[in-house]
Amino acid sequence: MTRHGWAWLGLGRRVGSAAEVICGVGGVGVFEAIRWRCYARVANRRSAERVVGRIGELLAHTVELEGYERYWKFPELAELRFVSPLGCSAPQDALLITLQRAWRVATPWSVSNPEAGARAEFEGVASSNVGARFRVAGIEWMEFTITDRDQNPLADGAS
Repeated sequence: MTRHGWAWLGLGRRVGSAAEVICGVGGVGVFEAIRWRCYARVANRRSAERVVGRIGELLAHTVELEGYERYWKFPELAELRFVSPLGCSAPQDALLITLQRAWRVATPWSVSNPEAGARAEFEGVASSNVGARFRVAGIEWMEFTITDRDQNPLADGAS
């Protein structure tokens, strides 16, 4: 039984979307985490931590800031890298849950899919210069990546 897009179990306790219930968020899965990257107008690391905290509140999951640095091309922006848990084994469930969470932060998203025969990896991008609206002030551009690879796809410079 669902109510407003959320699966309800027990005595009205909200546990997440139906896909999150099926996927078993928090468990060990092939798609273990959502890697996020964004460019935001923040003055310093403390401001960056507040932006990431607000995103975490919207995602309703723990978010860990992994990186903060000034964007060389536009010094008024900072590049923020952070991660949130996922824990899915099926690519379709991982993508559905990721999009449900991403839509809490911004709309619309442009999503890429894996090439035929390639490992499952999905990326999504939202950008204010093409009409995306962010629910957290200061964000100009945002990307998510989910993959069934063991490594962090953003750490090695791939995007």
